[in-house]
Amino acid sequence: MGRTWAAVLLLLLTAAAAGGAAEDRRERYGELGRRLSGEETTSPVDTDAALAELFALADAEVVDNLRAGEPYASAPFIQERLDALMAVWGGAGLRVHRLGRAPEGPALTVGVFSAPGPPPVGSLRVYARRDAEPTALASSTHEGTPALHAWPPARDGATQFVVAWMGAASGPGGRPLVIEVWRRSRSGGAERIWSSTAEFPDGLSVLGFGVKDGAISVRYEARYPGWHPGCQGQTEQIDVYRPDPRRGGLALASRRVVRAWHRELQAAVSRLLAALGAGDVVTINRLVPDRAVRARLPHALAREPACDQESVRPPSSVAVAVTETRNGRLVPWSLTWRPSPAGWRLTAAAPMLE
Repeated sequence: MGRTWAAVLLLLLTAAAAGGAAEDRRERYGELGRRLSGEETTSPVDTDAALAELFALADAEVVDNLRAGEPYASAPFIQERLDALMAVWGGAGLRVHRLGRAPEGPALTVGVFSAPGPPPVGSLRVYARRDAEPTALASSTHEGTPALHAWPPARDGATQFVVAWMGAASGPGGRPLVIEVWRRSRSGGAERIWSSTAEFPDGLSVLGFGVKDGAISVRYEARYPGWHPGCQGQTEQIDVYRPDPRRGGLALASRRVVRAWHRELQAAVSRLLAALGAGDVVTINRLVPDRAVRARLPHALAREPACDQESVRPPSSVAVAVTETRNGRLVPWSLTWRPSPAGWRLTAAAPMLE
């Protein structure tokens, strides 16, 4: 009987301590949220540090439940604790998921957290046991709002999943995107096996993307000399990535080019501008068949950051804006290009103010 009462007392004391810690976390969470939203301006806000602490408070809520065991370690119970944090400050999104099942071991607990910008920031958190103690074992944080996507198991049956961080739209162009593929590791946690940042080290701006049936497709603007942000009718690419059974991770399975003509046109423009500057008569004659047009061209021209003007779609002619530096001032020119069996050729050229 004495042992029973001692156990009950210990349970009550533990619950009281956990409740006090949770209350302290909620209070601190609300304070950080108000600072991030600009409601409290008593001191400068280190946004990165505040976000890191905000997500760490959510980690502590998840780990508390995992430590308590079932049923408190279930996803619905953990989500209730996270909902209590969001009730204090609703600016962030805190979601928890349970992935995987036997026989590979206990299901993975995965948190997907987000906070408003500018820019918005999101974090993936994977919880597992280390030395029998639950902890946030792996994480990944990027700009953008994260979303979890289903992904087929690995060849050995290990659970896998995809997380995509979509950034905010800016103007008529694409939106920043980071995609990662994760799998359950042998240690019981999770490891990243592929990232779009390896394929696109300068960043990926997408017009659309999808995750379906073990394939990731991204549609994005191809960047090349003569590409200008916000202009219509420029070259786009649609890449499809699938699992690479030999090397692991993903590999490019297919690439479809949309409106390839624009990149080809701008490649011809680049060759002409370089030939004019270098006095390359052979290249100039090839790209400008008409002698009268060649005679009008100055010795140097430079691209203007302006959208090309198409006659129709697909274009029978395209006007490209360039400038000449004449007597210390910029003179705008219009170069008219037409497609031919041999490629794009310059058929007219004139200063725009004449």
